[in-house]
Amino acid sequence: MYYFLVNPASRSGKGLLVWKKVEEYLKVNRITYRVSFSEREGHVQELVKEICGEYLEGAAPLNLIIMGGDGTLDEALQGIVDFSRINVGYIPTGSGNDFAKSFEYSDDPIVSLKHILSVKIPRLIDIGELTYENIFEAKKEIPKTRLFAVSTGIGYDAAVCAGAMKSKAKNFLNRFGLGKLIYTFVGIRLIFSKDLHETRLLLDDGAEVFFKKSRFIVGMNTKYEGGGFKFAPDASCDDGLIDVLAVGDIEPWDVIRLLPQAMNGRHTKDKHVHMFKVKSFEVETEKPLYVHTDGEVYAKSGRIKVAVLPKRLRFLY
Repeated sequence: MYYFLVNPASRSGKGLLVWKKVEEYLKVNRITYRVSFSEREGHVQELVKEICGEYLEGAAPLNLIIMGGDGTLDEALQGIVDFSRINVGYIPTGSGNDFAKSFEYSDDPIVSLKHILSVKIPRLIDIGELTYENIFEAKKEIPKTRLFAVSTGIGYDAAVCAGAMKSKAKNFLNRFGLGKLIYTFVGIRLIFSKDLHETRLLLDDGAEVFFKKSRFIVGMNTKYEGGGFKFAPDASCDDGLIDVLAVGDIEPWDVIRLLPQAMNGRHTKDKHVHMFKVKSFEVETEKPLYVHTDGEVYAKSGRIKVAVLPKRLRFLY
């Protein structure tokens, strides 16, 4: 049996329309399923915990199919009780869908569904773990650690995510399938409004990289972030490593110049861009900055730790 968890509000309500297509296929082909719908922020995590508690008592692993965007998948990860007893499938219905881009998903949800149903042995893939060493300006009480499937970042990219989450224009653009453009609009605006800060990057081999002025540092589990920017062209979610992208002191106009290059991964050759492959790293900043996991921002922090959890997720792909 397959358990579907659907975010009907993804892409301004189009998530529900996608589910209706998927449901029709399931019924026509007499595939046994159950479905739950998220209703609010944090509800996906609650539902996954309930599903795990109810179904993980059996001998066979639970097949859980997530339908939503990167944020929905991120929430689902937080709710998984035992990763060894659950197989996770994913049908993207969000606006950015960065996780799906790294797997070259079809735009047709039925094609994705058929592929999931055909998988006999799940693929073991990495996920990342963020640890807040200190927490500031949290929207609510949050746990010290948080998992991520796509990326986690501190500084400019997280500030862009925070701005996009608050923007009323995102829902408007989603109606025309252009929701990912909000990240570009917010990003360009923040280039001229955000100060740069002293930052220390500590790699797992003991090496330290100091930036007198830093725009952002991001740890990538997959290739894409921010609605299609190929920040880590060499990243792989099954190599047991996190790709670190650190951007130092760079003028606003140079950022604008690099953004188009980042769409296809050509930005990595710029002198202001630094790339590393590690199992873990730490970041310290002179003041608390926004931090995101998979584009979701819950707090600011002045010190974070990031580590890869190798082959933790049993992925139906």
